[in-house]
Amino acid sequence: MEVEIERDAFSKGLQMVQNIVEPRQTLPILANVLLETEGDSVRVSATDLAVGARVEVPAKVAARGAITLSARKLGEIVKELPSGVLSLKVQENAWVLLRCGGVSYKLVGLAAEDFPAVVPTSPPGWVSLDGKVLKEMLAQTAFAISHDESRYALNGVLFIIQAGRVRLVATDGHRLAVSSRSLAEGAPGSGIVPRKAVQEIVRVLGVGEEVQLALVENQFILRMPNFLLLARLIEGQFPNYEQVVPKGHPCRLVLSRTALAAALRRVSVLSEERTKPVKLVLAAGALKLAAHNPELGEAEETLSVDYTGEEMTIGFNSRYLLDALGALDAEQVVVELKDAMSPGIFRSWEGEEYFCVIMPMRI
Repeated sequence: MEVEIERDAFSKGLQMVQNIVEPRQTLPILANVLLETEGDSVRVSATDLAVGARVEVPAKVAARGAITLSARKLGEIVKELPSGVLSLKVQENAWVLLRCGGVSYKLVGLAAEDFPAVVPTSPPGWVSLDGKVLKEMLAQTAFAISHDESRYALNGVLFIIQAGRVRLVATDGHRLAVSSRSLAEGAPGSGIVPRKAVQEIVRVLGVGEEVQLALVENQFILRMPNFLLLARLIEGQFPNYEQVVPKGHPCRLVLSRTALAAALRRVSVLSEERTKPVKLVLAAGALKLAAHNPELGEAEETLSVDYTGEEMTIGFNSRYLLDALGALDAEQVVVELKDAMSPGIFRSWEGEEYFCVIMPMRI
């Protein structure tokens, strides 16, 4: 294998895949990236056996072949090289000579034959979606992914593709975030995409580009121009999230998202650190937020709001409220409540495409 490749393009390609490589691996080759020629490009692949990614970088190919190199060291080297063309040549015994300008490196590689394949298990049926829309939907749900490893089925985002819509759902048992959009016809399917894959998708997605999604057997696949990501779906039963959403909520609060978020941040300074509880006292035209910490003191703030319903006092984890508000773009937010012991629904005034259900706290 012998190729010439632009340093900047190569560095960008490495950055798109190298986060998938785990620092500690049971198999030494999984600490490497696979470099292989394909037409007039070099494919760069990385995998941890659960999540894999592949990117194609334009190159001048003098001799075809493949090799694997340490993802961490190769990334460090290429990052420090000057802009320009670098050459990469595989020598005997899997040694690799890398040159750029006046600097050269000889790196120890491993044979490509043992590197796990980063390809779909079967031909997928693609669904097209705007990359910006997918990034927004993930931002509206990923914060609610559970970090409790004992509840494995909650450690990802549920993707549901059906009847001209795509819906993303995440929950940690204390809150539930749902985001949905319409789309052109595509192959239906559903599956739980693991947290790591979700993080990588958010990291590589740009704006204005179309992406293609597929759910095939036990795999989630995302494809963009010159980029492919695969993830093994989480096995397990995702909760029936529709049963969690309250059906009757006679109390309705409308107010400024910015004002509510700012008041929550101010008042929660004096809330208990672990669960950050804040009490909401609702009455006609007013919302009072209060926090109390026996060791530090107490804080309260009153906002003018549009509220219909009975007077009510309810407690929430302020971090959960701020996460839900941060996922909203519209300035006006609607809070729907039933009583002090039932979950609250937080949504945008402008539409039904996103909402977050949050369980109350005893305060």
